[in-house]
Amino acid sequence: MSDRHASPRGPGPVAAAHRILIVAALLCALAYAAWEAGEYRRTAEGGALVRCGVALLTTAGIGLYLRSLRGLADKLTAREEEKA
Repeated sequence: MSDRHASPRGPGPVAAAHRILIVAALLCALAYAAWEAGEYRRTAEGGALVRCGVALLTTAGIGLYLRSLRGLADKLTAREEEKA
């Protein structure tokens, strides 16, 4: 097969879609934490405060994971010496 028709190596659209889904999960966790904080303010239920804290910890974990994906394209793309 000629180089002209060979598919480029790299993460392709999967890495971008993965990042989009991770950002969506992060935003959902933040929204849930805000909702539980509002529930705690409204009802003073201790369980709502615990759920809010868990959601914030989850948000932090997702944020750290998203940050770890910064170099994903470089890790998944073949280097020039590997391509030859």
